[in-house]
Amino acid sequence: MRTIVPLIITATIFLTSCVNQSKYDSVKSDLEAVKKQAVQDSICISNLRDTIAMLSQPADQRLSSINRLVSAGDFDKARKEIHELNILFPNSIESQKTNDILQRIDKSIEKQKAEEERIKAMGFKALKPVSSVSIDYNKVSFSNISVGRTFVHDSYDDHYFYSTADRGNVYVTAAMSVTSSVKKPDIPSLAIYSIDGDKMHFKGVMRIEMAQWESYGTYLGNYNDNGNDFSKTSTVRFKLGAEVSADVVKKAYAIVLKKENYATRHYSRYDNPPVSYSGTSPYLYNLELSDFTGNDSKYVVIKIANL
Repeated sequence: MRTIVPLIITATIFLTSCVNQSKYDSVKSDLEAVKKQAVQDSICISNLRDTIAMLSQPADQRLSSINRLVSAGDFDKARKEIHELNILFPNSIESQKTNDILQRIDKSIEKQKAEEERIKAMGFKALKPVSSVSIDYNKVSFSNISVGRTFVHDSYDDHYFYSTADRGNVYVTAAMSVTSSVKKPDIPSLAIYSIDGDKMHFKGVMRIEMAQWESYGTYLGNYNDNGNDFSKTSTVRFKLGAEVSADVVKKAYAIVLKKENYATRHYSRYDNPPVSYSGTSPYLYNLELSDFTGNDSKYVVIKIANL
């Protein structure tokens, strides 16, 4: 009897263990199957969403988007959208037009490469100076660029202020007109670079002064000059000037604009004049041709001399 009882207990434990393991394996298998099905369903749903998104844009809308991309020079994205159009709408009128568009893209790329080779061969001589540039909310125009001993600014009535260059130096000056769509814009300025072979070297940023005041009273800050306040008028005129060594302008040099609005307006009632603009220069100390020719280039040439 003593021998039988332990055997019965052992057998019971063994059978119970087998049953629990079997159930565990079965549940685990079911769980894995559910997980696998969930992954497949998720992929299927994602594919269906992509299909719906693609089919929700008709062929004519796709063609319009492709033409906009080509006009903007985004040829890689245009090719991708052409491929999708031809797969989704292979028999459409729009699909039949993509061949001509691809030929236009190829011609544009060939033209770009030819222009890049021409610019590379000519160096900085290939750069075309501009006098007007749009920078975000500002349209900026430059004129009356000159070199001399003095920098004239802050005119009113029959009076004006001027700065005189030190011996051996000169002022490079320019007039700047800024038309802004906002009431408190930051504004840009110009920089002077010497040219040495395939490099430009930074020589200085032109400081910003007001071009003119309505009267002596507005210059003193006794009352506001609406012509020098962007909150009152959309266009304000400035004078720019930088003092550099006379040796700089005797050799090849350039006046360069970086398309960034960085100079901020300051007002102090007791300063004469009460309005001023200042900011940290964003200009690189050395520039190469590629800084002017890339698709995302921020630099343009306003004037090149003695090259």
